[in-house]
Amino acid sequence: MESIEQQAIAELDRELVRIREEYRKRDTGAVPSERYSLFNASALLHVQSLERQLLSSLKRHRFYPLAEKKILDVGCGSGGTLQSFLRYGAAATNLYGIDLAEHRIERARSINPAMHWHAGSAHQLPYEDASFDLVTSFVLFSSILSEPLRQKIAGEMWRVLKPGGLIVLHDFVYANPRNPAVRGLTRQQIRQLFGRPGTAFDFRSMTLAPPLARLVAPRAYWLAFILEQLKVLNTHILCTIHPN
Repeated sequence: MESIEQQAIAELDRELVRIREEYRKRDTGAVPSERYSLFNASALLHVQSLERQLLSSLKRHRFYPLAEKKILDVGCGSGGTLQSFLRYGAAATNLYGIDLAEHRIERARSINPAMHWHAGSAHQLPYEDASFDLVTSFVLFSSILSEPLRQKIAGEMWRVLKPGGLIVLHDFVYANPRNPAVRGLTRQQIRQLFGRPGTAFDFRSMTLAPPLARLVAPRAYWLAFILEQLKVLNTHILCTIHPN
């Protein structure tokens, strides 16, 4: 009979296999590529909103200039977020990305070999304690259905963060009943995962509900922008986590 520890390890392994398979489906045409193209008005709305909120949050917490900041993106995909940090003034040699999907890491490495890329699971980060000034994850936790795996990744993100550093999370809040492979990440869940004594959370509502954005933005981009500012129909959050 398996011990409780062995059962827990087996559960984590099954979840990692499931996530790898889901990533493979996503990257082989399950979702039309044009949906995320910046020539698509709704995708452009989302990207511009995220960039505004991210830069505003970093500025609010006086986390700039970025030239000397060491940054880790957890679940980096093909490296798009870290490429953006280059434009914000970060140095390529200070940028690190880890992703479970090896083919995504290979693509990222081919685009910018000066950055540090690693294929592996974020529940066992291959970095020393207190290594990074900023640790980010963008639409990562919603892809994880296992609560123990979520907790382990959150713990690892804390472990590698320098004292006084920032954690930035971006994800969607609501579950999609048509997609059982994902689960929303609520504010309460973020507090439970990352809450520590003296920790402060800065939440920002963003991203007009995608079905509505796809309908409105191509016809009246200005209206989609205004609807997003009202926040009533938004589906995502950006959360900056830092010690007081």
